[in-house]
Amino acid sequence: MLCDREGRMETYEQIYQELRNKGKPAWTGDGYPRAWAKLTETLDSLAAAGQLPVPGSHILELGCGNGMMASQWFARKGYHVCGVDFSPTAIHWAQENFEQQGISGVFLQGDVCSLVQLEDNCFDLIFDGSCMHCLTGSQRGQAYSQVRRLLRESGTFIISSMCGEPGYEEDRQQYDKLSHILYRKGKSWRTLMPLISLRNEIISQGFIIRYVKLTQNPWWDHVTLAVTPG
Repeated sequence: MLCDREGRMETYEQIYQELRNKGKPAWTGDGYPRAWAKLTETLDSLAAAGQLPVPGSHILELGCGNGMMASQWFARKGYHVCGVDFSPTAIHWAQENFEQQGISGVFLQGDVCSLVQLEDNCFDLIFDGSCMHCLTGSQRGQAYSQVRRLLRESGTFIISSMCGEPGYEEDRQQYDKLSHILYRKGKSWRTLMPLISLRNEIISQGFIIRYVKLTQNPWWDHVTLAVTPG
């Protein structure tokens, strides 16, 4: 597990260093305007559906990157924002981005499977910044356990995840239907569960599903779920 953790950290750190050196705005690179528009649409829909706490609440983003996605949206709306990411470069970058914009946030380098630096029951909402589908095997249960520990009793966990099975042939050839793992270059890359399997996993981890929005794509689908502790 330690070697896997170190390998993941090294990979994400290299990617963020490259993105920053090339002057890209965020993890999504040149696709950032589209990604930001989609995220804004999603969060506006969640707010309209009553799935977000009121401004001033405490928010944690898992996989916050350089702070330019959900953390930025929540900070601009007046929430108390905390973000965590594997990559030290991403965390330093996030701090600088927030300082430049004059918005407040706390950013911590850490592993979402073991957030020992954060106290129990301190967040009203935890937002999955497209992080959960990057976890495979036992990492997923560890992350769910951390979410349950960190959420307040009335808190909400928003999951933003790839789902379904891959649509493109080159991805289907690297997809294990039994483990729901999509491989890249011989290494586990993403967990890509059919929606029913993802729902069952969430329920088995002690959460109640309150909201589901599915977006269908040619490559694979994407789902947003709002869940609460059971």
